[in-house]
Amino acid sequence: MKFKSRKANFNDIDELERLIEISAKSINAKYYTKSEISAALGNAWTVDKQLILDETYWLVENQNKKIVGCGGWSKRKLLFGKSESLGSSKTELLPGIDAARIRAFFVHPEYTRMGIGKELLKKCEAEAKSLGFDSLELVATLSGQKLYSANGYKKIKAYKVELEDGITNKVISMHKNI
Repeated sequence: MKFKSRKANFNDIDELERLIEISAKSINAKYYTKSEISAALGNAWTVDKQLILDETYWLVENQNKKIVGCGGWSKRKLLFGKSESLGSSKTELLPGIDAARIRAFFVHPEYTRMGIGKELLKKCEAEAKSLGFDSLELVATLSGQKLYSANGYKKIKAYKVELEDGITNKVISMHKNI
């Protein structure tokens, strides 16, 4: 099956949000309860418009131009979720000092295990490296940890993220030198 990757733009947001919801409800159902998934959607698991503005958010389309995967990286301090203030230079990381962030990877459940996540990860790592970053960090979902571990990311620690109404999600902080 042929896939095409390109940078996400603001016209893609609605379709990306649908993809994130489908992916989260299917793939993460083995790891999180329905209430944990619902609390994360639109909060921790969502499109961060800052990634689109920074042109660091990628998507993958199938032959019918349907978005089947997405993922990006960031030069900003935020590890996951969405930026409340767009374009703030106060939130920028310093290449060679700080680790760039890997962010918001989701794949449609019908397209898992086809190399989409791995290919997006390679693109993000190459872009971050080209701008002087020598390491990357991320906060992985329990389902995402497998992808990142298989691609050289090392677990730092597991912890719980507060979402809403006392609901938490267990996540794994990970790091990789590039």
